[in-house]
This record gives sequence, structure tokens and C-alpha cells, in this order.
Amino acid sequence: MGLFDGLFGDDSNDRRNDRPITDAVGSDPKALEGRTGATGRMLISGLDKAVRIQAGTISRYVDWMRAKNPELSPRELQKVIDQHFSVMATGSGGAAGIAAAVPGIGLITGAAAIGVESLVFLDLAAFYTMASAKLRGVDIHDPERRRALILVALTGSSGTAIVDAAVGDISAGAGGRSVATTLSSFSGPKLTNVNNRMLNLAVKTVGKKFRRAWFGKILPLGLGAVAGSFANHRLADKVVSNVGESLGGLPAEFATPVPKDVPEDIDVPAEIARDVAEANVEQKDGDN
Repeated sequence: MGLFDGLFGDDSNDRRNDRPITDAVGSDPKALEGRTGATGRMLISGLDKAVRIQAGTISRYVDWMRAKNPELSPRELQKVIDQHFSVMATGSGGAAGIAAAVPGIGLITGAAAIGVESLVFLDLAAFYTMASAKLRGVDIHDPERRRALILVALTGSSGTAIVDAAVGDISAGAGGRSVATTLSSFSGPKLTNVNNRMLNLAVKTVGKKFRRAWFGKILPLGLGAVAGSFANHRLADKVVSNVGESLGGLPAEFATPVPKDVPEDIDVPAEIARDVAEANVEQKDGDN
């Protein structure tokens, strides 16, 4: 067993506990938010913000990646995007651990920095999921479908089981379609109900993983930075695996030529922050 294995736990334990509450109250996100802890509320709020990342921002990123790697097939480009996500996520975890270890910063301030970093990870995971969907030609414009894809990426096979329950076994009963393809046929109350149940599951299982990671990141003497990188690397690997399984196979080649009018560089966290800030302003204007 490695140094941090006991701290971050065994995924098999989480799988044994992946029993979502499926009663009417347990499936209501408002009721869930009211009775969940701080981690659950953070996850719900973070997911709401992550869903607001614009489809145009995702498309620009995929176009930029294609322009930087014009010789790559969709499958090869997916591996590059996988690595880019892992590097960004791992770096944010280590930085949070370093911030928490700075002398004089204090436990509360350090914990706050780690909480913000967890939201950054959630944003990056959402961005990565949408970019991977875009590579496959999946429609990413509808917010509720984006929410469903992100939740499946976070919850993995347990989230897929919730989708299975809504339509029957995907592989056997739907001609081998991917979860993403099946979700595209959902609309209205059915999609909302599936999302609410997956959200309930995510609060229980993903929230548990975040809490484990937080404990590691506040370790002293530089161990927090190491633990933060390790924790986020494991979380990122799990998201990559879940996305690959849920979104299905990639096309053999791109249907459109390599984009030419693309920026020199793209700052993904800055792009995400801008979209979320703009969405928050629009929401406040709508509430007034």
C-alpha cells in the first residue's frame, strides 16, 4: 500500500456504497441541497456553474487543439486532450497543497484555498468532458444534456446504471449505443429526473473523494503539495476512464478540415472563469 492509499481510500469501497436514493424527496435537488453537508452544497453549486461553460468556448478549444496537431486522428487527439486535462488538474491540486502549507496562512484560509481548487477541478472536468463529447460529434448545446454528461463522467458505472434503469440495458437493448447517444434521446422531465438521481449519487460518492483529498492537501511540511497532486491525478484518471466508457468510440477521421483561424494559445481556466462570470451576471439580471 502506498503512502496515500489509506488516506484516499479504495475505489472498490465506493462502488459497494454506490446505492443512490431514488425516492421522490431524495431525487429533488432542492431537497438534497437543503439536507446535504458543505461538500455536497459545494458540489451542487460548482456543477451549476460548470454547466454554464459555453459550447463556443469548447469548440474553440477543440479547433485550437486540432490546429496544433493537424496530423492527428480523433483517437490520437483524444489522448492529447486526456493528457492536457490531467496536467492541469494535477497542477491545481499541488498548488492548493502548497498554499495550505505556507507558514502563517492558517488552517481556515488554507482550507478555503483547497475548496476553491476543488471547484477549479470540477470546472476542468466539465470542460474536458464537453471537449471529448465535441470530438465525437455529440451535441453539447443543451444545458441539461451537458449536466447529464458531466454527471456520468463524475459517477462512472454507477451513473450509467441510473441511465440504464431509465431505458433498459444500453448495450443489449439499444443496439450497443453509448450513454451519450442514449441521453440525446431524453428530453424534458425524463432527462431532469435522471440528472437529479445522478446528482444525488455524485453528492454521496464524489463528495467523499473530495473530502479525502482535502485532508491530504492540508498536510504539513510539503506533504500537502504531494498529496494534492496525487489526489487530483487519481481523480483525473477516473474522469478520463469514465468519459471514455460513457461517450463511446471516436470516428476514424474528422468530417471537417483542420481549422485555420485559431488563437496562438488558449488559457483554459481563464476561458472557463469568463463564461461562468458572464452567466452569473445574466442570472442576476434575470432575477432583478
